[in-house]
Amino acid sequence: MSYAAVLVNTASTATVLLEFRTDLGAAPARVFAALTEGPLLARWFCDRAESTPAAGGRLTLRWDRPGASAQAFEGRWVVFNKPMSCAYEGGHSGYPDGYAGRAGFELAPLGAGTVLITRHRLPARPDYEPIAAVYREAWPRALARLAACLERGVEERTA
Repeated sequence: MSYAAVLVNTASTATVLLEFRTDLGAAPARVFAALTEGPLLARWFCDRAESTPAAGGRLTLRWDRPGASAQAFEGRWVVFNKPMSCAYEGGHSGYPDGYAGRAGFELAPLGAGTVLITRHRLPARPDYEPIAAVYREAWPRALARLAACLERGVEERTA
């Protein structure tokens, strides 16, 4: 996995961009399903997930582990181009302005597998610096869990 964090300036805003490249041993359709379907998201990303996998569809993510926010992440799929790209935006009141940024995924075939580019955009403001630091650490762990789930068959259910 490779990683980059850059400051992107546009005409109206400055954005912190966290970018990660992950090579996965599964076809794009399987990776896309793991990124967008609630039961599969709960296998690698969060503890519980509800997703309406479509443009404008609702996304709710919950973490139950110690130290996690008691508030659910509530968002919407703002990009949904199955099976090659998707992105969601949202948050909860624990984030500045209730906004946790925009997380996007681009997929490309790589032999029998997939190259996954994950981009998380956050406002480049002082109140987001601690949040960006958390995500810099959290995304690599989450993407490693995704790779492990895909290797063993993300669709499998535990008893």
